[in-house]
Amino acid sequence: MNRFSANTESTGFGNPRVTWAVQRLIIANIIIFAVQLVSDPILVALGYGSSVPGGALNPWLGFESAHFLRGWFWTPFTYQFLHSGLMHLFFNMFWLFTFGPVVERVLGTRSFFRFYVICGAGSVLATLIPYLLTGKLAIVVGASGAVMGVIVAFAMVEPERQFFLFPLPFAINARALVIIIFVINIIYSRNGTNISWETHLGGMGMGFLYMKALPLVVNFQRDRRRKEGQRKKKGDKVGEAVDNIFKFDDRKRR
Repeated sequence: MNRFSANTESTGFGNPRVTWAVQRLIIANIIIFAVQLVSDPILVALGYGSSVPGGALNPWLGFESAHFLRGWFWTPFTYQFLHSGLMHLFFNMFWLFTFGPVVERVLGTRSFFRFYVICGAGSVLATLIPYLLTGKLAIVVGASGAVMGVIVAFAMVEPERQFFLFPLPFAINARALVIIIFVINIIYSRNGTNISWETHLGGMGMGFLYMKALPLVVNFQRDRRRKEGQRKKKGDKVGEAVDNIFKFDDRKRR
């Protein structure tokens, strides 16, 4: 079993400094939500109204299965920066602020950006399954898929980290939180809801697979660099031997 470690003295909820990538992602989401709100009256005037605040951009930048299959391949990336309301934005950014810094400190800033975007893009593809089976169509927006991946990664890095989750009167650990979120989304899937539980579960799966695959990729790259280094050294020795064959010392020539 691959294990991840983090410096518990410098990470966690007690650290007052938010990490660079998490901070930029939160700012980007807030700015884009402001753009959604500002663009609403303009697009409504052009005849592209929406009943959702900031929703006038959703048909072009939100993810819809039918559009994606027709070639709208940018939507798995753009949908995750749109939100359907202030509370939707707040809770997604709150979860990212809470769990993201620990994961970023383990992965590094560049790798965390890649992880976040891949989880967000991969998670929404889970909505293709009900569409292909039943023809169910819906426009999906929000950072929830990426955030679910972050929460799962946090639980893999710090599975025993404990905290309080309202309204529970007792502390739970990160592993229990993931189980609770999974169960809630299964309940959503059976009761019918406008929440994209497929995207949530897809994000959890993407986060798990990414964190499991990462050590294998790192080890493969390390082994490849080591083998290349050995081949270089071997090549240098062969080249040195060849040079010595054709090397003449003028002092020994008569």
